[in-house]
Amino acid sequence: VTIIQHPDVKRMLLSMKSRTEASRALVFFVAGQLDLSKSHPDTDVRARAFSIVDLLTPVVKAWCSDNGIKVANTGVQVHGGAGFIEKSGAAQHLRDARITAIYEGTNGIQANDLVGRKIGRDGGKAVQAFIEHMRPTLDHLAKDPSDDFTTIHTQLTSAIAVLNKASTWIVETYPSHPTKVAAGAVPYLELLGRTTGGWLLANSAMISKRLLAENSGDPKHLKGKILSAQFFADHVLNGAESLSEIILSGYPSVEAIDEADF
Repeated sequence: VTIIQHPDVKRMLLSMKSRTEASRALVFFVAGQLDLSKSHPDTDVRARAFSIVDLLTPVVKAWCSDNGIKVANTGVQVHGGAGFIEKSGAAQHLRDARITAIYEGTNGIQANDLVGRKIGRDGGKAVQAFIEHMRPTLDHLAKDPSDDFTTIHTQLTSAIAVLNKASTWIVETYPSHPTKVAAGAVPYLELLGRTTGGWLLANSAMISKRLLAENSGDPKHLKGKILSAQFFADHVLNGAESLSEIILSGYPSVEAIDEADF
C-alpha cells in the first residue's frame, strides 16, 4: 500500500498541518492586533491591542519557530530514508528551520522575557486580560449541539484553566523567587502558545462550520479546518496539564544542580 494509508503517516501529516495552521493563525492575529494598536480611533481599543501584541510577541517568535522545527523534522520522518539522504529535499527544510530558534534572541531568552517582563513585572495584568479575551469562545463551543466541537471544547477549557493557574503562580512567585519561574519559562511559553493556537483554530473551525451550513466556500478546505482544530485539541492541547506541572513543580532539580557538575 502507499504510505498515506498508514494511520501513523496520517497522524504525522495532520500534526504538520495543524501546527502550521496554528502558527500562521497566531502570526496573523498578532499582526492584526498591531494594526489596531496603531490605527483604531478608540484609545482603549488601541491600548488593549498593544497589550496583546506586547504579551504575544515572544510567543510568535519562539513558539512558531519551534513548530517550524518540529514540522520540518516530521517531514524528514515521513520521507524515511529518502528524507535523510537528501533525495527529497526534506533535510534542507530541517536545517533551514533550525536556525530560527537561535537568531533574533534564542527561544530561551524569549521565554525569559515573557515570564519576567511580560508577566512577572506586569503583575499578570496583560495575560489575565488575554485569558478573559479567549473565554467567550468556550461559550460558543458549548452551544453547539453536535459532537463536532466536544473535544475542542473540553481540551481548550482545560488548557485555559491550567494557563490561568500557571500564570497566577508566576505572578505570586516571581517577586521573591525569579529563578524558580525562569526554570519553567520555556514550558510556560509553550503552554501559552498551545493554548492560543488551540483557541485560534477553534474559532476557525466555528467559522468554517457556519460557512459550510451556508454553502459558502470550498467544502474540502472548510472541513479540513475543522479537522485541524480537532486534531490539535486531541494531540497538542491535551498536553497542557503536563506543561503546567513542569512549570509549578519542575524547578527543584534545576536549582539543585551545581554549575560545576556539568
